[in-house]
Amino acid sequence: MRRALRRASVLVLVLVMTMALAALPERVIPFGEARERGTALTVKARLTSWVARRDGYHLYRKGATVRLVVGVWPNLRGERVLARLEWRRSGTRWRRLDVSSTKLNRESRALFLVRGLPEGFSFRIRAKVPPTGKHGAGRSQWRYFRVG
Repeated sequence: MRRALRRASVLVLVLVMTMALAALPERVIPFGEARERGTALTVKARLTSWVARRDGYHLYRKGATVRLVVGVWPNLRGERVLARLEWRRSGTRWRRLDVSSTKLNRESRALFLVRGLPEGFSFRIRAKVPPTGKHGAGRSQWRYFRVG
């Protein structure tokens, strides 16, 4: 009798725990559904082809091409991504130099090339994905660099 009562109580406990877990909200969102739920984006940007770093700035040679590689999660292939480039002299405020856009490829990546920048100025650049009805906005951190 005790054995049957013990089995029945264990069975009831397992059923209660199963129903409690089923009632929890879904925490993991699959890649395919992320676009439809209006989720926040993760935008990562990194500078490549630099020759050194000093005082938090990536340093490039005179005449070099600055490459900004952008990655977005979740995958939003075909969506538009913007890059904002700003400049300043020592002791002045940041000023917008250019804003350009391109589309994300099938791996949700994009590449921006910056050429012909003058020496003696500090620059910063970041990427942004504007919001749509399917997802929120996302932007990367500023990446700082100097030429020369």
